[in-house]
Amino acid sequence: MTCTRLLDELVQGGLIYDSGIGESSGGRKPLMYVIKPDPYYVIGVEITNLYTTVLLLDLNLDIVDVEKLRMDSQCTGEYTLNFVSRCAEELISKHNIQREKLLGMGIGVLDPIDIVTGAIRKPNLFPAGGWDNLNIVDYLQQKNHTHVFIENGTNLAALAEYRKNYWKQTDNLVFVSSDMGIRCGTILQGRLVRTNMEMDDAMGHMVVDLHGRRCSCGSYGCLQAYSSLPAIRNEVVRRLKRGHVSYLQDKVNDVEDIDFHHILHALEQEDPLCLEVVKDAAYYFGIGLSNLIFLLRPDIVVCGGTLVPKPLFYEEVSETAQNRLMHYPKSHVQIIKSTAAYNIVSQGAGCMVLDYFTEEILP
Repeated sequence: MTCTRLLDELVQGGLIYDSGIGESSGGRKPLMYVIKPDPYYVIGVEITNLYTTVLLLDLNLDIVDVEKLRMDSQCTGEYTLNFVSRCAEELISKHNIQREKLLGMGIGVLDPIDIVTGAIRKPNLFPAGGWDNLNIVDYLQQKNHTHVFIENGTNLAALAEYRKNYWKQTDNLVFVSSDMGIRCGTILQGRLVRTNMEMDDAMGHMVVDLHGRRCSCGSYGCLQAYSSLPAIRNEVVRRLKRGHVSYLQDKVNDVEDIDFHHILHALEQEDPLCLEVVKDAAYYFGIGLSNLIFLLRPDIVVCGGTLVPKPLFYEEVSETAQNRLMHYPKSHVQIIKSTAAYNIVSQGAGCMVLDYFTEEILP
């Protein structure tokens, strides 16, 4: 009866509609419902030290419109949140959406969050200051007068991939990402596995070479020291100092000025040095991913992050991991590139808003 009441309230609220009778799996044929995508909308946001992304989403989590901010030295905490707030208002105005049709705003961040204060705990990697003790939730609630929720971005990416693309295929999925840090989110038996927020980057500290590079955590051989964007940048700089030739030499006066945006652009130009460094990083990422698969045994692994749209990175990761899984020939784990690598966290952030309202309906 609880499910029936919930469905009735969603129908009366105009959020879903009856789509007819479905196929029987052995018993009575089920009554099917479909989400009506356009009676309400949500804002999904991802904040990283590379880009801030603001999406206008319908109730299917499909992207209606998008705004992005490249993070640089002017992007203080207040500046960035003002950008998010302004974009939210401009997007609903641009698409002639009544203010009361906006259900709320979800925020995904890749840095550890203090859920109580709504602040990023270690914002030192941002290119500008003003993030310390900044309550993101309160700030945006006061600016936009709507519900605001915040969560770990990798968890949100896993949630969005599962709900949008894979819920019919499996209830066991892992989302992995290589950006400033290396992280994973896990869906087990159809539910998001939440962990201690202090350990959201634990995958990055999986050891892939016991006698390898020193990691920022103090240990040696962590995946973070090989496959994260800072590790890739450091290796590019190291090789340039040793005399290797690169497209980047004409783009900066001092090799220490090279940043992640320079390297991403060099990859687009097929710079041999950057391609080689990224391929090595992808190899180690594939090693770490195979270890993760051995432990969690998912049916599907979705690869996301800044480098995944670059074919070289994804292909090397997938090949390396699958080669290490050949010991188990009956294991058919699918390793799939994220279909929305640059926006999937923001789409997952929209899930939080929808979950809030469906949970509120439950008695």
